[in-house]
Amino acid sequence: MTRFSLALLALGLSALASAPAAAQDNEAKASLYTRVEGDRASAALILRVTPGWYVYHTELGHPDAIGTPLQLELSSEGIEWGEFVWPAPHVKQIDDDLLGKYTYNYHVGKIIAYATGKVTTPGAANAAQLHLVGQTCTDLTGVCVPYEETATSDGGGRDKYWAGWPESLGTAASAATVSDEPSAPATVNPQTPGRPLALGPPTRTAPVSNVSGTLWARADEASESVRAVIQLEVAEHYHIYHGPTTEDLGHPEAIGTPTSVTLESEDVEWDSARMRMPTPERADQGIPAHEGGGNIWINTHHGTVRIEVEGLLYDTFDPTDVIAQVKGQVCDDNGCQNWALALEVSGTGPDEAFAWESAVQAGPDAGEGGADDESRPSLFKFLLAAVGWGIFTLLMPCTYPMIPITISFFTKQADARDGDVLPLSITYGVGIVSVFILIGLVFAPVIIPFATHPITNIVIGVLFLFFSLVLFGFIQLQPPRRMMEVAGKASATGGYLGVFMMGATLVVTSFTCTAPFVGTLLGSAATGQGTGQDVLRIVLGMGVFGLTMATPFVFLSLVPGKIQQMPQAGEWMNTLKVFLGFVEVAASLKFISNADIVWNWGILGRDVFLAAWCVIFAAAGIYLLMQVKKSGKPNPRQSGIGVMTILLAGYFGYGVPGNALDEFVTTPLLPPYVVFESASPNKAAHTIIKDDWQAAMTRAQAEGKLVLVNFTGFT
Repeated sequence: MTRFSLALLALGLSALASAPAAAQDNEAKASLYTRVEGDRASAALILRVTPGWYVYHTELGHPDAIGTPLQLELSSEGIEWGEFVWPAPHVKQIDDDLLGKYTYNYHVGKIIAYATGKVTTPGAANAAQLHLVGQTCTDLTGVCVPYEETATSDGGGRDKYWAGWPESLGTAASAATVSDEPSAPATVNPQTPGRPLALGPPTRTAPVSNVSGTLWARADEASESVRAVIQLEVAEHYHIYHGPTTEDLGHPEAIGTPTSVTLESEDVEWDSARMRMPTPERADQGIPAHEGGGNIWINTHHGTVRIEVEGLLYDTFDPTDVIAQVKGQVCDDNGCQNWALALEVSGTGPDEAFAWESAVQAGPDAGEGGADDESRPSLFKFLLAAVGWGIFTLLMPCTYPMIPITISFFTKQADARDGDVLPLSITYGVGIVSVFILIGLVFAPVIIPFATHPITNIVIGVLFLFFSLVLFGFIQLQPPRRMMEVAGKASATGGYLGVFMMGATLVVTSFTCTAPFVGTLLGSAATGQGTGQDVLRIVLGMGVFGLTMATPFVFLSLVPGKIQQMPQAGEWMNTLKVFLGFVEVAASLKFISNADIVWNWGILGRDVFLAAWCVIFAAAGIYLLMQVKKSGKPNPRQSGIGVMTILLAGYFGYGVPGNALDEFVTTPLLPPYVVFESASPNKAAHTIIKDDWQAAMTRAQAEGKLVLVNFTGFT
């Protein structure tokens, strides 16, 4: 029964995965500006709503309207404020069978509202705080989320903020010292993408002689996005550091100032997560590291360096409105110097400046390996999967013939060597591990296409069904005569070469069971760039898998005499064999479903697959309980495993009607639902364009819609 526990552990380890959920930011952002003149005060609120979303007006309009109206509370010391005056809202008509007929008022894009106040305390400071509470919604998904924000007055603002001051509020307070020059640009906040931090005006220092820069900006109003590219020219023999955070410098103990960018422009919200820099070069700083050994290293750039930042566009884009402050540290062999550049836009720039196929995204999540690392599981999870598949493979019947052969061979060797078989046992294990590594390195280009081919999956599925019949006792499986001859020759040869060949024989005979893992492992390695890290990944994965398989056989080889003295196979072994037969049937469906998906048969959809697994595991659990009852003796362990298996069957049954299951099951094991075409054609709710990215983007831009990209894989 411990083998079933190991099977559950193997499945869990082989499918371990997690995906942390991202935090939800507000879908609207408020900026507040105030001016005070004598006993008059004026406030301008600029509310920018995320494209594709809307915010409810302060009054919903219809008494039956559903939604949370926007509520505002403006406060200052020494100033009494009146109500805000808003532009006319949009009105939407609802005619729903369930909700009825009504209208509601809402705003989209950039909204500017104004309020006037009376100064009650002479000399009151030009400062105010505005608290907003409401609700933002999107028709794209039908989702509504609460909106709450507190905005603090950011001075008098630019003159154009006040251009729409309504006549009903009288004359706005003036501020002669305020012009269209930015007073407080927002710096990119790497911890909270898209949420600016207050920063003083750019320091317009004299440009350093060894770093110069040019700023270009382009807007794509169809996708409501803006891209800014800063091209830095670093003098010969000098270098700057990667950025924008200290984590991007490379080594945890690296010494240097990262390159950072501050951008400001009207109607654009710049996002630090969109900051991109080229792939950096690693430089040794020649300082011994306190931890981990070796020297401290740092990520550097030299020559021409392009930095890209993207932002969301709320209104019409004015490229002349963009300013940038770039700062960091420039160094040569003699020392380092801090630098800062204040840049204004020099047009839209050349096309090649915006071609960023080779760039990598900077930020704390972009490791040394670049963006490709994100598409593969971490090394720890990868090795856990290798251990899990190794344990699972040990339970498969294709390894059983090697057990008596191993015992027979090492019993003879123990007699000949007075029981000293440890060196031979280690060689036996090394042979198993080495052959698996060799398969990964030499045959990877050949195995990858065939391991995921539907015919291969059909063959493996049929083999699993065949092995299940063997375990059920319908077919008697004997070790192949050829294999026995090879083992006999190895036994006769003896010595290290013979033992090594025994290990290779085990790998060959068990390859039908190892094919699923080998295909997964090599496919994962193939997502890399063929670098030394990818080769190391293959070696470690195949090595850990082989070590997991080799360990019990090495143990058998060390104590062959004691194994022979163990009780012979009885009813408990037959029960285990039959139970594993059910597991083999369930496993065969997985591989057959892979071919079903590729060839689009529509036979083993998710619901049918889960229903089949529900029946199979329910039968396996009932079988275990019936065997306990048949024996007439209590067996708590077998009864417990039987109950657990039936509960597992119920879990699969719960997913048949479409209920969500956890990622352990849904991600690595289950096929998708089958969608059947209706006899009468129905118009799709959305336009579907298959395998033509450019056509989809052109269509979306023409219709002003978003694009949902579905990346479909089979196995």
